[in-house]
Amino acid sequence: MAVGTAAGVGMAVIAGEHFFSTYLSSPVTTERFFADSEDGKAKTRRMCLLAMSASLVTGLVLSMILREPWPLVATLILGIMYLSVYEKALAREL
Repeated sequence: MAVGTAAGVGMAVIAGEHFFSTYLSSPVTTERFFADSEDGKAKTRRMCLLAMSASLVTGLVLSMILREPWPLVATLILGIMYLSVYEKALAREL
């Protein structure tokens, strides 16, 4: 893997993680305070969608700059992992 590719993947993953931590509380806090009401679940899912969208746009831009798919692929994998954790928190399965 070239240094540029590694840097692109790293930047995409770090940016994606920051979007999720900016838009959402921790999974444990989500489970404790938002899993009881449908309104809380809906709000958490909207924030997940915003974080996922921002992450994917960042991954896409980095992929276009580098002309390689890996930043977008890494962002997609990270997003799926986050969505899975938050859905488990909302289902009280952590």
